[in-house]
Amino acid sequence: MASLKFPTFRSFNKLCEFHPQHRLSGFPKRGFMMMIVVILGAILLVLGLSLFNFIGQQNVNVHLLAYSEIAHFLAEAGISGSVRSVRESLQSSGITDAPGSPLYNLLVQPKPLDDFSLMPFLNDTWNQELKAFSQELDKSASIRVEVWLRGLKQTETDPSAWVDPAAKIGWLSIESTAEYKGMKRVLSVKRRIWISNILPPVVSKFTLHVKDASKGQENRYNLIKNDHDANSTDGPRPFICLNHATPDSPTEARPLAEVLSEEKDPNIYLKRGWIWLGGGKVNLNLTSGTGLYGEFFHFYDVRNPNDFEPKTFFFPASGLPPIFSGTLTQYWDKVEVDPKKQGNYKLEPGYVLEGFHDKAKNAEKDAMYEGRFLSKADQRIFGSKSSILHLFGEQRKGFQSRTKILGDVLAALPRYSTLRITPLDADIAQLFSQASPRPIYLFPSLTEDYFNPARQITDFQNRRLGGPILSIGIMFANYAEYKKVMSGILQIPYVSSYNTIQDIFSGVEPRQFPPTQSILSEDKGATFEMKRGDFLLYKGNVEAPKLIDVIESRVQIELNSISDFWKSFYDSNTHSLKINGIVRINNPEKLDFCISQVRKPTSLNITGGGMIVLEQGNLVIRGGIQIVSPNEALTIVVVNGSNVFFESQGSVHINIVAPKAELNHAAKIDLSGSLCLGGINPDPRTVGGYIRFREAQDPTFPGYMNFYKIHLDEKDTFWHE
Repeated sequence: MASLKFPTFRSFNKLCEFHPQHRLSGFPKRGFMMMIVVILGAILLVLGLSLFNFIGQQNVNVHLLAYSEIAHFLAEAGISGSVRSVRESLQSSGITDAPGSPLYNLLVQPKPLDDFSLMPFLNDTWNQELKAFSQELDKSASIRVEVWLRGLKQTETDPSAWVDPAAKIGWLSIESTAEYKGMKRVLSVKRRIWISNILPPVVSKFTLHVKDASKGQENRYNLIKNDHDANSTDGPRPFICLNHATPDSPTEARPLAEVLSEEKDPNIYLKRGWIWLGGGKVNLNLTSGTGLYGEFFHFYDVRNPNDFEPKTFFFPASGLPPIFSGTLTQYWDKVEVDPKKQGNYKLEPGYVLEGFHDKAKNAEKDAMYEGRFLSKADQRIFGSKSSILHLFGEQRKGFQSRTKILGDVLAALPRYSTLRITPLDADIAQLFSQASPRPIYLFPSLTEDYFNPARQITDFQNRRLGGPILSIGIMFANYAEYKKVMSGILQIPYVSSYNTIQDIFSGVEPRQFPPTQSILSEDKGATFEMKRGDFLLYKGNVEAPKLIDVIESRVQIELNSISDFWKSFYDSNTHSLKINGIVRINNPEKLDFCISQVRKPTSLNITGGGMIVLEQGNLVIRGGIQIVSPNEALTIVVVNGSNVFFESQGSVHINIVAPKAELNHAAKIDLSGSLCLGGINPDPRTVGGYIRFREAQDPTFPGYMNFYKIHLDEKDTFWHE
């Protein structure tokens, strides 16, 4: 078989030339195969280089990962190695318990704060040790631990609730930054930090703040049976509000002369503790006399402390009938001497204001109604008992507190209307001057049914001294005119009493009541503002409906039971409490919170102030509670309890906020602080006591800044970067 021969490339090309239709147009020439080889080689080279680089990069990444882990471990070592020193330095810096320190002053500034380092305030000893440690590992290694405050934001910014520009919440961050061979890691240990005031909002301006005082009975506090000298004869004793510092104040005593030097200022009420008696109308019968329980000092001449004489007030001339502005010519009353004699007289109606009392030296009961100058109708309505609430303090000179009273509060007091007769004839004037006691003419209290224009006005002892023969009809055209000036029980806004006190220091003569000048106007508290300088702290109803919400938002420490509280904060060796924060006790069992915890003859000492928020249960005060420093305070908030009970006697330096609770007591109260209640039980067995305003706690004054607590959470939060 013949062998097969394949044509060569050249012969094949010739064949193509011989057959043009079979020629391969553009067929590669000799360099074609070489190009294919080069391309394939380049691809293989690129693949090889990529594989080499990938393996190399993986090797680098593994190293970088290792370096990063080492940096992370170094950051952890920085935290672990320095955290104790950091916290000791923080403690010594005064961040939590040193009011007045530079760091404390910075944190309580009334403005937002940007993130800032605390290193300038700390004794930095740990970073040198960390630097030496890292250098032992590698020259490229470093560790530095710094402390920062971050994310501080204001928490109380609503004027209808309470604006406190210094109240903030944020993070205290201990930040460890580590580097190793160019790799950097930051590890942060963060704790929540609160800057909050331990005084309750709004009500710390008030000596007494009562949500519903009357409970539908406007005369419910008129219980005291005092005599004409304001000494209690039997039954209950009063609560006396002292609305400014006094010489015997246990926390803010000031010399008497210093206290009295402020009294002439008509705006002194801005510096005093205020009082709010909310709910319906409250009628307070003012106490008569100048004894131990007297309040009626501002209607007496008090220049001689041993001889208090009632002041005579005069009616405004513009509101009187014309007869009182000229001279009256009238037959005299000594008709048995000369029935035709007439005299010339000047008539001036005035009055003496008295307080309510039950007994006097010349009467065993109902002394204020003797002589029938006050009507039986008044007696039925008002009785002769005084109020157990003394809002303006007591009668001792220097203890009287002029304060702002808010609410629908009326003062009730007897008015004995008199007619001063001045004879213009010398002989009749001589008869008047020889009479002892001096001639007194009174306008008796009459109802319209018993009004008789022919009724004569005579000397109260029915003496004939040469005075004019007068009938009511000569002076007054009708009952309406007579009613304006007759004797009776006045019911006026309590603030009118305040303005009358001001007349004493203004030297107004002759005096009238209500006075011509009104320093204060009636204020029921519907639109209420509180400012520190020009800065608005609160605007709304004096009731402060969001009070508890603001307090709850400040809570820094949560405890479940009352026993947990005493375990956490009570030192039995010193019988003292140190809280330095705002603690909530949930108390689901609704047990009574008794403070002090145990019965001891000594007072419970408060060495670190704070606020206790009792969610459930009632409050029982057992014995004394005293703050060690005047720059501290203790506030107890009873959120849902119905009773605040003073079980035993003692000086108590606390603020009580219990807007749903009623005050009850089996012992005399001596409280220094603000008292905020739902109501006061007018128990006829009450022994009364004192409620003393603490000027340092007034939120409208700079001293309020002393009562902030800076609290650090006990739990850590870790952050990695």
